[in-house]
Amino acid sequence: MPARRALTPVNDTVSAGYYSTTTLSAVDADLAVGNIKSGVTIFGKAGTVETAPPAPSVGGAWLLVPGDSALGTRDFWVQKYEAKNVSSVPTSEPAGTPWVSITQIEAKLRCEALGPGYHLLTMPEALTISRNIENNAWNWTGGSVGSGGLWRGHTDNSPANSLAADVTGDPDDDPYVGTGNTTPSIERRVHQLSSGQYLWDRSGNVKEWTDMTCTPGTGAGYWYDPGSFIEWSDGNLSDYEKVRAGPAGAYTSTHNAGRYFGCPATGNAVLQSGSWSGTVYAGVFNFSANDNPSAWDIRIGFRCAR
Repeated sequence: MPARRALTPVNDTVSAGYYSTTTLSAVDADLAVGNIKSGVTIFGKAGTVETAPPAPSVGGAWLLVPGDSALGTRDFWVQKYEAKNVSSVPTSEPAGTPWVSITQIEAKLRCEALGPGYHLLTMPEALTISRNIENNAWNWTGGSVGSGGLWRGHTDNSPANSLAADVTGDPDDDPYVGTGNTTPSIERRVHQLSSGQYLWDRSGNVKEWTDMTCTPGTGAGYWYDPGSFIEWSDGNLSDYEKVRAGPAGAYTSTHNAGRYFGCPATGNAVLQSGSWSGTVYAGVFNFSANDNPSAWDIRIGFRCAR
């Protein structure tokens, strides 16, 4: 039998019929346990990299969101429902209406008070969720990505208030609960992630703070201020804003994607989703930085992440 050979960058092939055990010594210098995902073993090297933080133990029901390398996000956890005020703890549960009339400042503090690693949803995380929704056929009225429009949630001002979620045995079997609508109405309040899990009220019901403030201007790092809501197809958004907060596709409010308001003042805080009265302005890509971090309103809520 031929002598055993080690694979190297120079000798990285084995002749046909050669079946003696081989070893990998230097084919890939990056093949180290610290570069391999935990739970995956490659050539005997068991990965140690954690791609998601530990599952939350407080704050109610959470969903694991797949990270998006294009957006620089790893897997993370997000509250399944808009946060409810349960003894001053932001809790994700179907019963009750969302915790509203809260400032961005307080929302950040409430999320962080859950413990290490908990925080108000960041803009990259929010966009990861929205792009995930955009790329899932289940979330489109036409049954395929780009066909018809995205489900827009409770946004028609009927009723003129926020709603609780489905509290029955199956928490996701009545996505129109409280709206008075049924399929095929765009008022469906649930979106499906690529993991198959269901996220409630990412569009509509109440607006949601993100952990971001803005600086008005043009070019990278600045947020255009049109002075009113505009479509994501506006050319002023193509250099930076659409990449950072808008849909990957050429979608507008015609597709129920939501509209962009912009940043009129440095330090303003970013809201997304749109409220129960949001109509065509609401959507998973709704973006508004018209308020400062100390602003509050009965239509403004939040959700936490980890």
